[in-house]
Amino acid sequence: MMSDDEKQNLEKYWDVVKKLEPEYYLVRLTLKETHVNIMILPKVIRAIYNLSIGTGYGKVILSMTKGKITHIESKETDQVNEDAVLDN
Repeated sequence: MMSDDEKQNLEKYWDVVKKLEPEYYLVRLTLKETHVNIMILPKVIRAIYNLSIGTGYGKVILSMTKGKITHIESKETDQVNEDAVLDN
């Protein structure tokens, strides 16, 4: 259990983070509110990044079974936008 001093220091730390890095603070706040396992995020971020350095098109699929994340998959696609059948 944290002492009162530790709690105050932690609160001050997050106040600084909120001011200097509001995006990180928002992620932290969302994790705290939702209780989502933080260890999942790096895998999702890596999947997004892998798509971005490839074709730049695709999707990230997160599969869950009975409350457990079973797969995080990135599916890269090529954007084609071509007619399926050509006129002769």
